[in-house]
Amino acid sequence: MRAILRFKAALLGLIVLGAMGLAHGQEIKVGGIFDLTGITSDVGKPFAQGIRDYVELTNTGGGINGKKIKLIDVDYGYKIPEAVAAYKRMVGDEQVVMISGWGTGDTEALKNFVNKDKIPYFSASVSAHLTDPDKTPFNFFVGSSYSDQLRAWLSWVKEDWKDSSRKPRVSFIFGDNPYGRSPLVAGKAYAQELGIDVASEEVVPGNFQDATSQLLNMQKSNTDYAYINVTTTGASIILKDAQKLGLKIKFGSNPYGFSEKLPEVARATAEGVTGVMPHVPYGTDVPGMKAILDFNKGKTPKSSLDAIYVRGWATAMVWVEALKRADKAGKLNGEGIKAAMETMSDFSVGGLAPNLTYTATDHRPSTRTPIYKVQNGKLVKVKEYDLPRKKEWLGM
Repeated sequence: MRAILRFKAALLGLIVLGAMGLAHGQEIKVGGIFDLTGITSDVGKPFAQGIRDYVELTNTGGGINGKKIKLIDVDYGYKIPEAVAAYKRMVGDEQVVMISGWGTGDTEALKNFVNKDKIPYFSASVSAHLTDPDKTPFNFFVGSSYSDQLRAWLSWVKEDWKDSSRKPRVSFIFGDNPYGRSPLVAGKAYAQELGIDVASEEVVPGNFQDATSQLLNMQKSNTDYAYINVTTTGASIILKDAQKLGLKIKFGSNPYGFSEKLPEVARATAEGVTGVMPHVPYGTDVPGMKAILDFNKGKTPKSSLDAIYVRGWATAMVWVEALKRADKAGKLNGEGIKAAMETMSDFSVGGLAPNLTYTATDHRPSTRTPIYKVQNGKLVKVKEYDLPRKKEWLGM
């Protein structure tokens, strides 16, 4: 009798262990490194919410071929050491198959770890430095790069300028960090190519509250146009200070300084400002917006529902598709996810961003950049540029 009881107990143990193994096998761990409290949290929070919501939608709809995504995310406060520590925990302890990350400085700081560990890393940063597979084979993002965005905006400046007696003068005002500096080399080179003079380069510190001195420098250099490369809160400070000084400069902005939130925060000072937008504003009439609106219908309105939220949602759409393809191929690991990404050709996110293509030799998802302008407090699309996919621009 005791032998029979021991046999039953052992059998029950095997069944329990088997069930536990099955549950673990039906779960896909994905890391998330987000800025929810740091100096870019004004845009970090809506981006993270877009990621989380799309993961929830995916899991509700059956997950990755029946497997649920477990998003293990942390707030790193826009501090590179915190991002490195979070990465090591996720890869070493949690054994995630990929990571959805955030900033330029931390993403570039992690690239050697990512290469060594073969962990696909999808960043909110669209730094062109992450697009050359010879150097960063496991890095991906969604949309045009910061460099191509600035090139597109400079193309708009060239068309907007009507004074044939001289060249337009452009200044750059940017944060003192890798994100702020990311497109500068490309932008200055392209400005020269287009016949645009660079009037000045103005640096603002991380958590600045005043940009008067930088704007006065622009005034002294007779700046006609200025490109802002900080997030929405900083862009608002710059615009308000420019109005106080009575400057007539035409301002443009990078995508993390330009969304529906800019006219809300900067109010009348945002009127006429242009911005590069690799993703559409919330509510835009494109096919992919229906799922977003349906998901949020009847829920407590979120303050994060803007173009940055759409950017997070679209980013998750792409890496979820990569997980599906890798899993279907029986290769749900770093190299399999990378290979799956590199099968995406003219991949559609339903108009939330231009169609995307990744290859084994070029991780530039798109070279198309729409330009929007604030008109009567609303974002209105005024132009779109599709830049050439020049080999010499890869990684720059």
